[in-house]
Amino acid sequence: MSTRATAHPHAASRVQVLYTGGTFGMADHGAGMGPRSGIGAEIADLIARYEEVGRSVELRYAEFDRVIDSAAADSGTAFRIAEWVRYRIESERPDGVVVIHGTDTMAYIGARIAFEVRDVAVPVVLTGAQIPLGHPGSDAERNLHLALDSIATQPGPGTYIGFGSALHPAVRASKRASDEYDAFTTVREFTPPPSPPALLPRRHSTATRLPVGMLTVFPGLHADLLSAAIRQYPGGIVLECYGSGTMPHGADVMETIRIATRRGTPVVVITQCASGSVDLERYLPGRALLEAGVISGGDMTREAALAKLAYLVDLGLSGGQLRDWMTTNMLGELSNPATPPLVPVHEDALTARSR
Repeated sequence: MSTRATAHPHAASRVQVLYTGGTFGMADHGAGMGPRSGIGAEIADLIARYEEVGRSVELRYAEFDRVIDSAAADSGTAFRIAEWVRYRIESERPDGVVVIHGTDTMAYIGARIAFEVRDVAVPVVLTGAQIPLGHPGSDAERNLHLALDSIATQPGPGTYIGFGSALHPAVRASKRASDEYDAFTTVREFTPPPSPPALLPRRHSTATRLPVGMLTVFPGLHADLLSAAIRQYPGGIVLECYGSGTMPHGADVMETIRIATRRGTPVVVITQCASGSVDLERYLPGRALLEAGVISGGDMTREAALAKLAYLVDLGLSGGQLRDWMTTNMLGELSNPATPPLVPVHEDALTARSR
């Protein structure tokens, strides 16, 4: 990882910027747009233009040694970024952190970072671009300035996506457009828990635990496909179902889910709809899923559900503990129930460590 610093004696905002790749800094190398490293000087120029209107920034810039197209993000990408963010916050005490990332997986990465650093005291803002820096019509500068403005105005601790004309809570955000400046949307209302649940122990290893995955339900879904997905992702599966939580519920499909949950593989059900929540008690297929042992994902977005499941599995939680935490609003990823449930605090959960 390379690092450079630009200091200002009367800085109003101390900002850590991490460049991980993505369209923001891409160039055409002859075979289509690809990631480009070494853009620190260009970032410094963008900061200088930001300061021309009187908003001083003390910049600390870094980039990963290997920057990537965000489509190449893997199950460990968000954890590595989160560990960098946490280290910089603890060691440098900035007013905020900006992570420049590709848009295609920004909502997935942002949601996972949100869980990993939910105890930090400053905002973390992910941003990027639809058109690369230096290209006609580029939104790179505007989006970076939006992220800096967001830190200057201190929206409060948390992880956000600053893009286009808005700031979105990462656990409620999704990419909505591949060709518009306002590429992201806040899918559902952000509803922080009335009382933050107890913190879970941190994972201190980059080693990946059992992988988790996602499968979108569609007419004609075959039990063999579901079974193959569960085999590939033994850590757990998020099922993106119809409406309030329905899906093809033939005996073979339900038995596949039942076998998985009985052997300890969590299956989390969310809705494909852009509004509303899972209600597995409403229809017969939903009740069949409940009887097969699934966990309701409430009104979580696909990105948040996948991130939260992976986060909890990586902490070594399983069974009832994992179910309790998946159904508890930890940082705004779920709507608050009419009657707040008891916060799950399990002694063995709070002492769990990476194995």
